[in-house]
Amino acid sequence: MMLFLTLVGIGLALVIFLNGLQAADKTRRPSKSDEPRDRPVLDAKKVLKMPPGELRPRICPVCGTMLGPKDYLIAALEPEPKTERKRQAHIYGCPFCFESGGVNTTRRQLSHIEP
Repeated sequence: MMLFLTLVGIGLALVIFLNGLQAADKTRRPSKSDEPRDRPVLDAKKVLKMPPGELRPRICPVCGTMLGPKDYLIAALEPEPKTERKRQAHIYGCPFCFESGGVNTTRRQLSHIEP
């Protein structure tokens, strides 16, 4: 009888432990259904006319999607130019409008830009 109660206690403790791990896993990582799928799209011309500051929203210059404080743009800087002109930045977009999984530099190679 003591062996039976010990096995039931170990089984019950194991079930409670595994359920606790599963509940903790759900609270640590938000599910994809909780994230807003459709982000608001703003007119870039109207946003650029606004005075710069904290109230001015951050938008993607390619698609106009409103970006949060932790969102980023996918861009590349060209190598140091041989002439006296400034370096150019090529903005490919944000993670919401750039869907190829990374920066695609094969469409426009940076070496073709140099005069």
